Amino acid sequence: MGALQLIVLLIILATVAWFVLSPPFVFRIRISNGSPRLTQGRVTRELLTQLAAICQEWDIKRGWMGGAQRGGRVTLLVSRSVPSGCRQQIRNLWTNG
Repeated sequence: MGALQLIVLLIILATVAWFVLSPPFVFRIRISNGSPRLTQGRVTRELLTQLAAICQEWDIKRGWMGGAQRGGRVTLLVSRSVPSGCRQQIRNLWTNG
């Protein structure tokens, strides 16, 4: 097996492993041009409105967040492109909402 074939095989295996091992999302929100948009699942309109205000306050132009099913709970995941202080504000919104 050539080096190129081995690299392609490893990329395919890594992609399959990522899809199999990643937690199932209950909802996903994509932030594009500073506007959050629900792409999967359901959340309240109020959550999206408050998230839009947070994105404007922090000047967040793009990123994502989602609720992942872990055991019997939904855990909030936020992209690394969102600054840590903003992530904390989003987590506070999530836990208080």
